[in-house]
Amino acid sequence: MNYKLKQSFSPERSPLLYLLPMILFMGIMIAFPIGRVFYLSLMENQLTRPELGVNFVGLDNYLSLLLSNEFWATLFRTVGWTSLSVILKVAAGFGIAWLLAKEIGFKKVYMFLLMVPWVTPMVVAAVSFRWIYDGEFGTLNYILRSINLIESNIQWLGKAANAFMATAIVDMWLGLPFMVLMFLAGLQSIPKELKESANIDGANGMQVLRHIILPMMKPIILVATTLSTIWTFNSFGVIWPMTRGGPVDATTTLVVEAYVQSFGSFDLGMGAAIAVVIFVFLMLSTIVYRRLLLKQEQW
Repeated sequence: MNYKLKQSFSPERSPLLYLLPMILFMGIMIAFPIGRVFYLSLMENQLTRPELGVNFVGLDNYLSLLLSNEFWATLFRTVGWTSLSVILKVAAGFGIAWLLAKEIGFKKVYMFLLMVPWVTPMVVAAVSFRWIYDGEFGTLNYILRSINLIESNIQWLGKAANAFMATAIVDMWLGLPFMVLMFLAGLQSIPKELKESANIDGANGMQVLRHIILPMMKPIILVATTLSTIWTFNSFGVIWPMTRGGPVDATTTLVVEAYVQSFGSFDLGMGAAIAVVIFVFLMLSTIVYRRLLLKQEQW
């Protein structure tokens, strides 16, 4: 009897019994919130007008978004802001990793300094940079005036183009350690014999970079860039503390707009619809990333 009881509870015969705690956890913490957001996106639920109640409107919230010029402007702004930040991360991250891969002095000091953005909470960094960018008393204007690069203060967060660039630079600063570590690991995994053979054959530094290093770094660059794109597209902790989406919606991304609709206008239906659009966009990005990664493995 005991033997049969043990057999019935063995992982080979009833694995679901052992997976049940994890299934319940995933359902409560992931499946239910996602399902709840999808449900809210199909409803009209304005907390400022309780007399209207909660009504099923189907795809009306999505149609309102698709027919809204403001939504498309926000989407293109989000793509532009994300692209700018990711390009800066990739360029700066690869350059720093390239230097750290060489035999240089004080490498441990540089690696320690590189970890500062990693361990700094995003909100703390955003508030700190907000003071640095302050148009009247900010450190950045003070330094630029001290070295005679500017004559008068610049409103870094008070003008649309300046705020757009400034917030992207802060997001780049926060995401730089991840890029550097990924690229540094990739550079250190390339056999030295390949580079030495290319140098013996007369290849210069740029030729080695183009024909040996970059092709071997392709999978790592793809993974790092895709993950960074997803995280940056979803970034909220940089923009909101610094500009709250301003000035004049210059830094309002889809995530910021979803927050404003849900907790500013208290339109839960529209806020949930924007959140679903973000979810679908990032899911498609993940699918594309997976297919590109599989192609890289086949190569």
